[in-house]
Amino acid sequence: MKKALSSSLAVYRQYRAAKANSKAYRIARYLVVSATVAYVLLLSFPQVLFAHEISYRNLEVYSREPLDQNIYAVLDKVESRLATSEINNREIRPKIFITNSHGFYAFISLSLGGNSFGKGFPVLPTNNIFINKSDLAKDLVFRRAVANNERSLSGVIAHETTHLLVRKKFGYWRNLTMPVWKKEGYAEYVAGGSTLPFETGVKMWKENPKDGTGYQYFKYYMLVKYLLEHDNLSVEDLFNRDFDVQLLEERVLNSL
Repeated sequence: MKKALSSSLAVYRQYRAAKANSKAYRIARYLVVSATVAYVLLLSFPQVLFAHEISYRNLEVYSREPLDQNIYAVLDKVESRLATSEINNREIRPKIFITNSHGFYAFISLSLGGNSFGKGFPVLPTNNIFINKSDLAKDLVFRRAVANNERSLSGVIAHETTHLLVRKKFGYWRNLTMPVWKKEGYAEYVAGGSTLPFETGVKMWKENPKDGTGYQYFKYYMLVKYLLEHDNLSVEDLFNRDFDVQLLEERVLNSL
């Protein structure tokens, strides 16, 4: 009798432990899902975190600090860069969020370490662009990096807006699956260049052509520039045609 009672008690304790563990798992899962949903909503509608807003031409700018008159000169440059693109579309109205803080930018853009200048999320059905710490008067944006840690703010905004234009032109799925060198190279092309100075980028590429670490976006930019200006391809040809990338890289590198 005692043995049966002890066995029953052990089974009951196992049942209670399993129930408690199951409840803890459900709570943890609920918290993770809730946090993920909340974060996606924040990425989609971050306006609540930005107290100041202006609309200028086809652009909307949000900031946590008051925006001075220098923003208009920056946005004029953005519009000028976008106007050079064959696929520029006035239906696209970018929402530009100037974080002006490396830490806040890293949080809101999922850029751990804040090592990028700007970021959008093309997988989301929004036109949001997040910008790292910037200086409107000097038209500069900064990132946490030992070298090559600043570039044109207007160029970065134009770069990120170009991704929205590509998505609009070719659709969500193609935008997500097309070769990175095409979409990043074209975004850099519309932006007016890469982070690296031309001489530095060429030197790095020639010294280590098999490994693009440190100059990858410069290489993407030069590939696209070559196809559009040397081969006179249209933007649609650039994105619709297949290329032997290794052969293309050799052609471009030999031309420098």
